[in-house]
Amino acid sequence: MRKFIYKTSFFFAPFILLYFISIILYSDTESPDLLRIGYIPNIYNGYRTKFQLSINEKFDKLSNTKKNKYKILTIGDSFSEQAGFGYKNILANDFSVLHVDRFISNNQIQTLINLANGDFFDTYNVEYVILQNVERNIINNTKNIRINDKIMLCEIDSLIFNHKIKEVDYSYNFFSKATVKFPLYHIPKFFFQKNYLSNETVYNIELNTHSLFSNNSNKLLFYHKELKSTDKNNVKENIESLNILLNTIDQKLRQRNIKLIVLPTPDKYDLYYDYITEKKDLTKPIFFNLLKATTKDYIYIDAKEILASKIKYEQDIYFYDDTHWSPVASKIIADNIKSEIVESNNSTNAQQEFVKKSGSVLK
Repeated sequence: MRKFIYKTSFFFAPFILLYFISIILYSDTESPDLLRIGYIPNIYNGYRTKFQLSINEKFDKLSNTKKNKYKILTIGDSFSEQAGFGYKNILANDFSVLHVDRFISNNQIQTLINLANGDFFDTYNVEYVILQNVERNIINNTKNIRINDKIMLCEIDSLIFNHKIKEVDYSYNFFSKATVKFPLYHIPKFFFQKNYLSNETVYNIELNTHSLFSNNSNKLLFYHKELKSTDKNNVKENIESLNILLNTIDQKLRQRNIKLIVLPTPDKYDLYYDYITEKKDLTKPIFFNLLKATTKDYIYIDAKEILASKIKYEQDIYFYDDTHWSPVASKIIADNIKSEIVESNNSTNAQQEFVKKSGSVLK
């Protein structure tokens, strides 16, 4: 028995060593997502301790609200699901906010159309709708749009009643390919290779500065679909069609005395593109340039321009290790939305006052 254990130990020892290396450097939680899906070693263990990642939510969710009157309705993707440190939670300090759960809105653009065409806004009284959509998915979300579709409250109630939370297990397993692949291939590649696609999902690109992230890294990690999306997002006709659709949604909402705020969220790749050292094979994103040139009826939040103006003064606009913006950006964006709402309210009040005075003069 001893001889068997002695002989087999020579076989298992290397795997045990690789396993412990993986436990130390492999990220097996939902966030940071880029480390996990890209097999990027987590060498900055204390990086996230500087952020206030609160889970205390001050907004209401459609799935459990008891009220029906709110200043703001938010609908979006994972950038609108950042719990206590997201932009909508910061807005909830000043306004009443109702959020449409993501399981109700797989495609937030189509879902908002459905809500506007149905009886939702007959029951829920809101003044503003914030439509948020990340850059890499926004054009895809406009394809095959059904402008006359609708959803009724009874259908939403059914979705909520039948919804079951799916628990996703991201934990590391000894008996997995990662035990060998991660320490023997991806860790050395991270330290000795520049400008590559890791695990076919995450680009690791050199930056020309160490000042963008508080861990002083000069590496830009971003999701591979952000580069791929430039195929559609850099096409002028696609952006013009998107803008026409957003104006149409704005018209639908204005018929109900609701104002639309559109918040396209820049890809991490787009926001930091100018700081990339080698751009030879990396297409420059021009989505925001094209959208800026369009004529809009809705309130537009140019998140890229807003955040790009802060990069030289604020670190960690986006997390170093994640696709999403950090609480730093959430605060900046929320403050800008608040300013737009205050300005819009002042403008509306001024118009109403002018109408009243005009009416008095005519009498």
